[in-house]
Amino acid sequence: MLKATNLKKAVFKILVFLIICFAYVYQKPILTTGEATDYAVLCLNVPPKELGIKAVDINFAEITLEKLSIDTKSGFFIQFTNQRELSVTLKTKNGIEPTIRMDAYNGKKMP
Repeated sequence: MLKATNLKKAVFKILVFLIICFAYVYQKPILTTGEATDYAVLCLNVPPKELGIKAVDINFAEITLEKLSIDTKSGFFIQFTNQRELSVTLKTKNGIEPTIRMDAYNGKKMP
Protein backbone atom coordinates (compact mmCIF):
# COMPACT_ATOMS: atom_id res chain seq x y z
CA MET A 1 0.00 0.00 0.00
CA LEU A 2 2.84 2.34 0.79
CA LYS A 3 4.42 1.76 -2.63
CA ALA A 4 1.19 2.60 -4.46
CA THR A 5 0.94 5.92 -2.60
CA ASN A 6 4.55 6.78 -3.46
CA LEU A 7 3.90 5.88 -7.09
CA LYS A 8 0.84 8.15 -7.19
CA LYS A 9 2.86 11.02 -5.70
CA ALA A 10 5.65 10.51 -8.22
CA VAL A 11 3.22 10.44 -11.16
CA PHE A 12 1.50 13.57 -9.84
CA LYS A 13 4.84 15.40 -9.52
CA ILE A 14 5.85 14.42 -13.06
CA LEU A 15 2.47 15.56 -14.39
CA VAL A 16 2.74 18.94 -12.64
CA PHE A 17 6.30 19.35 -13.97
CA LEU A 18 5.17 18.62 -17.54
CA ILE A 19 2.27 21.07 -17.29
CA ILE A 20 4.60 23.83 -16.04
CA CYS A 21 7.10 23.10 -18.83
CA PHE A 22 4.36 23.17 -21.48
CA ALA A 23 2.97 26.45 -20.10
CA TYR A 24 6.44 28.03 -20.28
CA VAL A 25 7.04 26.83 -23.85
CA TYR A 26 3.58 28.05 -24.86
CA GLN A 27 4.10 31.55 -23.45
CA LYS A 28 7.82 32.25 -23.95
CA PRO A 29 8.64 35.95 -24.24
CA ILE A 30 9.07 37.25 -27.79
CA LEU A 31 12.02 39.48 -28.77
CA THR A 32 11.54 43.20 -28.35
CA THR A 33 11.43 45.45 -31.43
CA GLY A 34 14.96 46.69 -30.76
CA GLU A 35 16.36 43.17 -30.38
CA ALA A 36 14.61 42.04 -33.57
CA THR A 37 16.03 45.00 -35.49
CA ASP A 38 19.52 44.32 -34.12
CA TYR A 39 19.34 40.65 -35.16
CA ALA A 40 18.09 41.65 -38.62
CA VAL A 41 20.97 44.09 -39.17
CA LEU A 42 23.45 41.49 -37.91
CA CYS A 43 21.99 38.92 -40.32
CA LEU A 44 22.43 41.32 -43.23
CA ASN A 45 25.97 42.34 -42.26
CA VAL A 46 27.15 38.78 -41.42
CA PRO A 47 24.67 36.33 -42.99
CA PRO A 48 24.76 32.68 -41.89
CA LYS A 49 26.39 30.45 -44.53
CA GLU A 50 23.35 28.16 -44.74
CA LEU A 51 21.25 31.03 -46.11
CA GLY A 52 23.52 31.42 -49.13
CA ILE A 53 23.21 35.21 -49.40
CA LYS A 54 25.84 37.92 -49.77
CA ALA A 55 26.56 40.34 -46.96
CA VAL A 56 24.94 43.74 -47.29
CA ASP A 57 26.91 46.61 -45.79
CA ILE A 58 24.31 48.51 -43.80
CA ASN A 59 25.13 51.16 -41.26
CA PHE A 60 22.82 50.89 -38.25
CA ALA A 61 22.23 54.67 -38.27
CA GLU A 62 21.01 54.51 -41.90
CA ILE A 63 18.12 52.12 -41.37
CA THR A 64 14.59 52.47 -40.15
CA LEU A 65 12.14 49.76 -39.24
CA GLU A 66 9.60 49.64 -42.05
CA LYS A 67 7.49 46.73 -40.85
CA LEU A 68 7.57 44.18 -38.04
CA SER A 69 5.10 41.31 -38.12
CA ILE A 70 4.66 38.23 -35.96
CA ASP A 71 3.40 35.16 -37.79
CA THR A 72 2.59 31.59 -36.76
CA LYS A 73 4.93 28.87 -37.89
CA SER A 74 3.47 25.89 -39.72
CA GLY A 75 3.28 22.31 -38.54
CA PHE A 76 1.00 20.58 -36.04
CA PHE A 77 3.34 20.46 -33.04
CA ILE A 78 4.66 23.96 -33.70
CA GLN A 79 1.14 25.41 -33.85
CA PHE A 80 0.13 23.33 -30.82
CA THR A 81 2.94 24.94 -28.80
CA ASN A 82 2.18 28.44 -30.18
CA GLN A 83 5.55 28.97 -31.89
CA ARG A 84 5.98 32.27 -33.76
CA GLU A 85 8.33 33.82 -36.29
CA LEU A 86 9.18 37.46 -36.87
CA SER A 87 9.35 39.13 -40.26
CA VAL A 88 11.41 42.30 -40.06
CA THR A 89 11.48 44.67 -43.04
CA LEU A 90 14.13 47.38 -42.88
CA LYS A 91 14.34 50.47 -45.07
CA THR A 92 17.70 52.00 -45.93
CA LYS A 93 18.50 55.49 -47.18
CA ASN A 94 19.35 54.13 -50.64
CA GLY A 95 15.90 52.54 -51.03
CA ILE A 96 16.74 48.89 -50.29
CA GLU A 97 14.03 47.12 -48.25
CA PRO A 98 15.33 43.70 -47.14
CA THR A 99 13.04 41.39 -45.16
CA ILE A 100 14.48 38.94 -42.64
CA ARG A 101 12.51 36.03 -41.17
CA MET A 102 13.66 34.80 -37.76
CA ASP A 103 12.54 32.80 -34.77
CA ALA A 104 10.53 35.15 -32.56
CA TYR A 105 12.11 33.90 -29.36
CA ASN A 106 15.85 33.68 -30.00
CA GLY A 107 16.50 35.57 -33.27
CA LYS A 108 17.75 32.51 -35.15
CA LYS A 109 17.49 33.14 -38.89
CA MET A 110 15.11 31.06 -40.97
CA PRO A 111 15.72 30.12 -44.63
